[in-house]
Amino acid sequence: MERRVLEPDPGLVKSLGMHHTLESAVADLVDNSVDAGAARVVVRFEVEGGQPVALTVVDDGRGMDEHQADEAMRLGRQRDYASSDQGHFGIGLKAASFSHADTLAVYTSPGDGAFHGRRLRKAEVQRDYSCDVLDPAVVEGELAGGLRRVDACRGTCVRWSDTRFPRINDLDERDWLAESRSRLRMHLGLLYHRMLADGRLRVEVEVYDRDVEEAGPPERVAPVDPLGFAATAVAGYPRELVATVAGAERPLRLECHVVPPKSSGPSFRLYGRDGREFQGFYIYRNDRLLQVGGWNDVITVDKTRALARVMIDDWAAVAPHIRMNPEKSGIVFSHELSLAVAGASAVDEDGVTFERYVKRAEEVLAESRKRRSTRRPVIEPSRGLHKDVRRVISAEVPLRTDEDPIEIRWRRMPADRFLELDREERTVFLNQFYRPMLTGGRTGLSDAPLVKTLVFLLTEEHFRGHHWGPRDKDLIEIWDAVLGAAVQAEYGYRDQV
Repeated sequence: MERRVLEPDPGLVKSLGMHHTLESAVADLVDNSVDAGAARVVVRFEVEGGQPVALTVVDDGRGMDEHQADEAMRLGRQRDYASSDQGHFGIGLKAASFSHADTLAVYTSPGDGAFHGRRLRKAEVQRDYSCDVLDPAVVEGELAGGLRRVDACRGTCVRWSDTRFPRINDLDERDWLAESRSRLRMHLGLLYHRMLADGRLRVEVEVYDRDVEEAGPPERVAPVDPLGFAATAVAGYPRELVATVAGAERPLRLECHVVPPKSSGPSFRLYGRDGREFQGFYIYRNDRLLQVGGWNDVITVDKTRALARVMIDDWAAVAPHIRMNPEKSGIVFSHELSLAVAGASAVDEDGVTFERYVKRAEEVLAESRKRRSTRRPVIEPSRGLHKDVRRVISAEVPLRTDEDPIEIRWRRMPADRFLELDREERTVFLNQFYRPMLTGGRTGLSDAPLVKTLVFLLTEEHFRGHHWGPRDKDLIEIWDAVLGAAVQAEYGYRDQV
């Protein structure tokens, strides 16, 4: 039989990373840093002329020699992955980068005084898979600042340029950057929560302004444990069930949780969204979260199952029975695995089954709703309050339909004032003078979310009805005086520090 070797068309590069979000793409780069033994990673957005133009990820990992740098840029490279590695397909770096940029550069040093740099341009790769080899002196200069940033003498910097970030005006730029950083911190904090919590990994996100050659204050990524609830909703949970997959060498263990029904923190409301969206399986590989909820066709998503979350933390047992997409954002169970999970049961004398566990989670939710008193509606918050906060407010309490929304904005006013309420404009105004201190100098439409949320909760009730009486006006004056004194005390405290 005749056989022919058919070289792949370089044009397939066009489809690389089509399903990546910004968050999943950056996470793929962080995976490479973790595989390189990094303990510190810095993600930097670069801004020039008011526009986001580049992104870099620098780490203090082992770095690469010349051969490793070449192999890292090879498309579909299938190296020998260790069982502890996060890499899987050999296309993560390229797919992640080309999903948001047309030029990818890698600067690296293994710490022996050698510097290696490679650059891929999407248009050239589509033509002939060619790669630029960069001058070591140039690489050393490009890498120096990044290594200082992570306090290391070796490591790697991945840089996206010719990015396809949105073209935006000044106000939108601040808001887009703020939203992107917020989503990215949440995503990385969720995926790597175990490593972040025990100190194996530190990740920071920052913005670098090329026009002034200065970076803003770094924002440290905090761990977000989707199963990290201080209390249990029902006795006997979390409970371990065992699934036996037909033909498998080892059983699969499921840790079944019933989320406390009154949960409302970041562990429940992942990405600031309704926690009911995240019922289902939480699948880990080497302490990295690969799947955030979803039932993988074992059962269907249903609002009555909002409290059911199941941890699968035995990758060796589950890996032979799943398929995962290159973005590491989609996992498909085999038919045999689905049947085994649906038929899982406890090994103790209670013999609780997976079906009974799901039913118990539904019962806990139903019982909690019977006990919950009706919550008083609030006026809808509008512009000025962060959308994640607005989303939680609308999920937690009913919104009044007979009142116009409330905005929160900054404006100039005497230094001895902190806030003013304008009933006709339906707006709470905060003193522009205090904005730099309360935002750390990083401003935007939804800046100072904590302060604005507290002010909204304090003042919302006073926008009801048709007029303010003497008591309302007196309360507003009291609030302004007390908050003004508090912000002055904050100034004094910071001066002492």
